[in-house]
Amino acid sequence: MTTTPAPNAPVQLVVFDLMGTLIADEGVVARAYDAALEQAGIAPASPEFVAARNRVDELRGRPTLLVLTDVIGDPVRAEEATWAFDDTILEAVPDMVEVTGAGSVLDALRQRSILTCVTTSFTPEVRRAALSHMGWTESFAATLSAHGQRRGHPAPDLLLQAILELRIDSVGQVVIVGDSPSDLVAGNRAGAGMVIGVRSGGAPEALLLDSPHTHLIDSVGDLLSVLDAPHVDGSRRASDR
Repeated sequence: MTTTPAPNAPVQLVVFDLMGTLIADEGVVARAYDAALEQAGIAPASPEFVAARNRVDELRGRPTLLVLTDVIGDPVRAEEATWAFDDTILEAVPDMVEVTGAGSVLDALRQRSILTCVTTSFTPEVRRAALSHMGWTESFAATLSAHGQRRGHPAPDLLLQAILELRIDSVGQVVIVGDSPSDLVAGNRAGAGMVIGVRSGGAPEALLLDSPHTHLIDSVGDLLSVLDAPHVDGSRRASDR
């Protein structure tokens, strides 16, 4: 059983997922996946489309190309569908808003000299556009996307890279916050001291509960109360480490 950071090992780094955790999703990602599936030639409302969307929901939080390759089965069509996904997200950027309280939490962590990082399944282009729109381009010590040899969640690569780049003393001093089961599995595999799931991304409660976590909260706005009183109310499976 992995525990929360000890009193003599204060939190050094909080790593956030982006969409659904810091930025309100409001159906944007679902619409982007719908556009991607249509680009791949899957007719909306068809049995194939329904099955594909169900599979997408199971894989949410992983890199878009990997999700679409799994669902579509053809790497070439999947790559073309990824372009449609990115175009849809980029079109939605001007309307993006923060999850209530996200900006205040980031400010509070900065005042406490706690480093912050963003990891996301979005491409670097989409990530940069979203952060620029939110006014957060300079808000994080690191911003990382699954790209090249860096695997996305549920692999721990992005989290471990952030820990190495920012020279964190112990993984036990790292907090991971995300809205998908993939985020929580990645945090657990990286050995983070706290792995916190948020309900704001719309993932089914049962999936979050079944994923390894130390805490489950309604939104990032509740994060500070967890950091101030980090009792463990979740569970972490050894098989996911």
